[in-house]
Amino acid sequence: MLRRLSVVHTPEEPLHFGALELDVAGHRASLGGEELALTQREFDLLAFLAQHPGRAFTREELMDRVWQYAFYTDTSTVTVHIRRLRAKLEADPEAAKLVETVWGVGYRFAAS
Repeated sequence: MLRRLSVVHTPEEPLHFGALELDVAGHRASLGGEELALTQREFDLLAFLAQHPGRAFTREELMDRVWQYAFYTDTSTVTVHIRRLRAKLEADPEAAKLVETVWGVGYRFAAS
C-alpha cells in the first residue's frame, strides 16, 4: 500500500529579504549574490527565524525548535550562534537589522 502512495513535494521557493536570499530546500544562503559560509546550526537558526518573520522567540523556544532540546538549561549557545550569524549577515553586527534582539524576550527576524 505504501508504494501506491505518491507524495508530491513542491519545491520551496527561495525566501528574499532585501539582499539576503535563503534557499531552504537547497540549504544555501547568499547575501548580495555572494554565498554565505554558514554552519549547519547557523543556517537552521536563520531559516527558522526567516520562516517566521516578525515573531519573537525566547532562547528556550529556539533551543527546542532549532536544536530540538526541550530541556536544555544553558541557552548561551543560542546567544553565541546569533552573534556569529550577525557577524556574517550584517555590515555592523552591533547594530543588527536582520536578527533583532527583543530585550527581555529573545530574538526576532526583521523582514524589511
